[in-house]
Amino acid sequence: MGFDFAQIDGILNARSIAIVGASNNPLKFGGMLTASQLAMGFAGPVYLVNPNEEEILGHKAYPDLLSLPEPPDLVYIVIPADRSLEVLEQCGQRGVKGVVMIPAGFREAGEEGAALEQEVLRLAGEGGFRIIGPNCFGIYNPRNRLTLLPGYDFSTSPGDVAFLSQSGGLSSHVARLGQSLGIHFSAIVSYGNGVDIDAADLLRYFARDPQTGVIGAYLEGVRNGRAFLDALKEAASQKPVVLWKVGKAASSQQAVMSHTGSLAGSVEIWEAAFRQTRVIQASGIDEVCDVLLALRHLGWRPGRRILVSGGGGGLGTNAADLAGLAGLDIPPLNEGTDRKLTEILGRAGAVVSNPLDIGTPLLPLPMFEATMREAAANPNTDVLIFDLAMNFAMRMAGEEGLYQVADVLTRVREESGKPVVMVLYSRACDPDDLEPERVLRNMRSKLLEKGVAVFPSMRRAIRAIALVN
Repeated sequence: MGFDFAQIDGILNARSIAIVGASNNPLKFGGMLTASQLAMGFAGPVYLVNPNEEEILGHKAYPDLLSLPEPPDLVYIVIPADRSLEVLEQCGQRGVKGVVMIPAGFREAGEEGAALEQEVLRLAGEGGFRIIGPNCFGIYNPRNRLTLLPGYDFSTSPGDVAFLSQSGGLSSHVARLGQSLGIHFSAIVSYGNGVDIDAADLLRYFARDPQTGVIGAYLEGVRNGRAFLDALKEAASQKPVVLWKVGKAASSQQAVMSHTGSLAGSVEIWEAAFRQTRVIQASGIDEVCDVLLALRHLGWRPGRRILVSGGGGGLGTNAADLAGLAGLDIPPLNEGTDRKLTEILGRAGAVVSNPLDIGTPLLPLPMFEATMREAAANPNTDVLIFDLAMNFAMRMAGEEGLYQVADVLTRVREESGKPVVMVLYSRACDPDDLEPERVLRNMRSKLLEKGVAVFPSMRRAIRAIALVN
């Protein structure tokens, strides 16, 4: 039906919703979605529709859309595909603006499902409403507290990262993992088959959305390659776009077709398309979140010159290898920085260079702070990385000492104005190592809150820095 910013904005920022198929049964999708949505505290009225219930989770139930006291802005359909057409007709009669269709059983299920999907599109056109889905989870928007299924524990703090996904499950995983990394979202949209509002529409919407600064996407395939490429070019020319494209291998293309009924396309076509844009290609949920984290704390194109520091020559050599392969630079220290660091680290075991081996996992706090200050002040440094293995560090500094290390790095970040990255990890998996793991998570939260990006390995840190450059 074509791109219309106001229509999509009205759906994502709906002021009233109805859930058709709401249920008291926690094992049904209608039960899970209803419980999730009620727990999130939606900003407007939530109407629960089920002709077989008088009350659902303590809220009044209505037999159908026609019996609601007002037309809802948005209708969630959580009933089987073959029963959804009557509900769509009622949406047209009530003047509904948008519909999210969760059920599967459409194009991805074969010819009969494809015919049903075309009927859905016809009813939407006649009724004057737009559709997200079918075969999706729908919308998570912390601004008005709409939620994906299951999203009862998602953050209610809005951010500036938008994510669109053909997969419902992956969209939920990104929302939850992003929350633990301090990445807050303007909205996440799982659009499934994209019978109406598709990836191209959502890219154009988020490119124009003033609340969105970064766009992430999980894509299986598209039906209109030209429209998608035009939208991708437009979005990537205005904001960083992080794209995870699957279905590149022959073995995965059938899986794409059976999941959302999309055409995956050839690797050559997609690679040619990406070369025409500034899109950041990522692979896997961890890498997507790593890049989003780097964009949040390092910014877009922070610089390729890195200074790696930590307690050990081997880790520095490994980092230098990883950086070289990723196209990053590890330049020699400036002469003045070299001299100052030699004065501070005038001790056996320390090697003043880049990578900077401080000779031990941790230094006494005043010496550590002086070292990090000079390393960040080095004129040849764009990004400072500090590597720390928790198991050794806990024995040396204790819990409070490690939190003081975090405070030092945040001060260095604030005073230098340069991005600071910490590679923070545990090197053991025994039950006795649960205590360092607890401290690690607390320390990571403190650092992320203050603008220091934290990665679980040097490989992931280097890769993320390279991708945002």
